[in-house]
Amino acid sequence: MLTVTTANVKAKIFQQFLETNQINCFSVQEAADEAHTVIFRTQLEVGGQQLPVMLITDASLYTLLQVRVASAAVKGANGPALQDYVNTLNRTYKAFKYYLSETNDLVLDSCLPAVPEQFEPQLVSLSLDIILQHLTEEYPALMRIIWAGETAANPV
Repeated sequence: MLTVTTANVKAKIFQQFLETNQINCFSVQEAADEAHTVIFRTQLEVGGQQLPVMLITDASLYTLLQVRVASAAVKGANGPALQDYVNTLNRTYKAFKYYLSETNDLVLDSCLPAVPEQFEPQLVSLSLDIILQHLTEEYPALMRIIWAGETAANPV
């Protein structure tokens, strides 16, 4: 694992947590910006797929945990059905929210607020566990909606 060299307190705390718990599935990228952004990347295995995960830490009050659930999720006519389902999920779950990116990727975000010196990496671990459990349950339904768009766009 790379060593965090930035002034980002949360990144240093998270890296220490990873080392203490012998977790070695994260890569580290320092952005070299004014906010001292450090991005930790890993993957979650869901439904036989490896979903990219980023933990974005910086000097702000916020830490972003992001999962790319599906690339180019809006296909053909599935846009309204996918948006309706995502809105239902967003009303149901408080710990995270879904949205469609500018490139129509389906993204799940969880924002973990904490003063940098009081950042708790255990909350990141717990959030990842909750997200993994949620995606294990919801991923098949999400993919059925996404694939329905592919079928409608490319009738046999």
